Amino acid sequence: MKLRLVVMLALASLGAGVALESTALSASPSVAVPLITRTSSVAGNSTCDSPQKGPFVYHYPIRPFDRQHPIRGFFGDPRTLTTEEFAQTSSTAPGSFGFHNGVDITAAAGTPVYPVVSGVVSARLYADEVTVRTRDGRRFQYYHLRPVVHLGQRVVVDRTVLGYVLPVWLHVHLTEIDVFRAHNPLDPGHLEPYQDHTPPFVSSVLFRTPGGRSLSPLNLHGRVDFAADAADTPPVPVPGFWYGFPVTPAVVGWRLVRADGRVVIPQHVVVDFRRTEPNNREFWRVYASGTYQNFPVFGHRFYWRIPGRYLFRLTRQPLDANHLRDGQYLLTVDVADVCGNHGSLTERIVIAHGSGV
Repeated sequence: MKLRLVVMLALASLGAGVALESTALSASPSVAVPLITRTSSVAGNSTCDSPQKGPFVYHYPIRPFDRQHPIRGFFGDPRTLTTEEFAQTSSTAPGSFGFHNGVDITAAAGTPVYPVVSGVVSARLYADEVTVRTRDGRRFQYYHLRPVVHLGQRVVVDRTVLGYVLPVWLHVHLTEIDVFRAHNPLDPGHLEPYQDHTPPFVSSVLFRTPGGRSLSPLNLHGRVDFAADAADTPPVPVPGFWYGFPVTPAVVGWRLVRADGRVVIPQHVVVDFRRTEPNNREFWRVYASGTYQNFPVFGHRFYWRIPGRYLFRLTRQPLDANHLRDGQYLLTVDVADVCGNHGSLTERIVIAHGSGV
């Protein structure tokens, strides 16, 4: 409950951002023109900007250990694999859908990988994976390696080579598991150093019927699903083919108010990846239909250099617009990252009953 309150307070403060863009959308003369306003703010005095101290701090698994490296995959990013046609992902689509449970640290093929905390090699479940259990009960998983250690071997932080980064993958995936749950390595006080001055952003909001048909924000009635197209940018540019590809924001929330400022739906947090993440079976309760990862696979085809699309499901159940008065409302979607950088999008919508289907 305390964590949820902190998140709510953090998101409630997003309205203090600096307006960067306002775009008027066309509408019929009989309906007021909706306005889209975007805000963005970089956190001042972020905890990410000062070296962290504590029992859970560790450094990077590749040299130099105490320098920030490019990270191309964030904690909570969608991981999607389906035989459906391009972009046809949904809760009924066949395939594999889950949350990325670590970070992908960019590294050249053959780069040696070291343990971030000393411990004992406790598992080798896959040919390219090494798991190290530490004295404080944590487990660290390293993927996409050619391992050179064996089960039961004691390994020393920054000294023992666990393996070498494999070609094609060009990164080491790092997962931190505290007790039984994956913990976000980018949570301040864990992977250090890590700084971020790139605010996440909301590209657009989608309005759809429960059946998936697109709706105009100027003419909403009946049951409506809201989804936000949102993303973040890695703070250190990722080299090579992954340059410029999106990652997920850590926190997504939204609220709805009348044009006069009266609150209709108070701030609601959709997801908070800052420390941990939901179980994979909750994937379609967080992400909306049409979500897919970077370099996606659809219908047995690998879409090279295609950026992912991250649609966050704002409404767990369709919003019944019949419970709202006709008129104009302001829908605000707020996003934030682990360092406190914020972004938002506010869109004016119109509830219009009796307008037909």
